[in-house]
Amino acid sequence: MKTELIVTPEVQAILDAIKNTGKSWHEIELPDHPIYPQFARKLVVTGFNSPDIEGDEDRIYVNVRQYLVLKEENKIYKRLKMPDWMIHEGNVEELVGKNGVLKGIYRTTNDAGVIVEEKEGVLKVNSIQYVRFLIKTKSVNLVDVFARFMGQYIPLFEEEINNI
Repeated sequence: MKTELIVTPEVQAILDAIKNTGKSWHEIELPDHPIYPQFARKLVVTGFNSPDIEGDEDRIYVNVRQYLVLKEENKIYKRLKMPDWMIHEGNVEELVGKNGVLKGIYRTTNDAGVIVEEKEGVLKVNSIQYVRFLIKTKSVNLVDVFARFMGQYIPLFEEEINNI
C-alpha cells in the first residue's frame, strides 16, 4: 500500500519556503573589513532568551555571531562569537506611532501650581515592556524587533566586530 500527498502548487510553494528557511533569527550585512576584504561579513542572531518572568530581572539576551564568508567561493570560512546583546529593564525606547515618534508636552510648575516651563519632548517607554506590547498586539514581528536592536548593537560593539 502506498500513500501519496497531493497538494496544490500554492501549498507546495509554502512547504518549499518553510523547508528553505535558514536557521538564523535575523541577519545584517556588514561592510567589508579594511584589512580582510576577501570576506563578506554579516552579523547573525543565533538565539535569544529571557529569564523567568517570576524573577527580578526583566531582560532579553540576544546571542550574536559574526560570519566570515569567502567571497570567491561563497563559503563560510569562520563563525565568531560576538558579545551577547542584553536588553534590560533600564533600557528605554522612543514610542513610535504611524507618523514617527510620539511626543508630549512636559510641563513644569512651581509649588503654587504656576506653569514655569512647557517643552515638547519625545515619549520614551521601558524597552522590554514595549517589545512585549508590540509583539503581543501584532504591531511588529520578532524579526522587526531584532532589526531595530541590531542597529543599536553595531555601534555599541563596533570594536569587537572589527577585531577579527
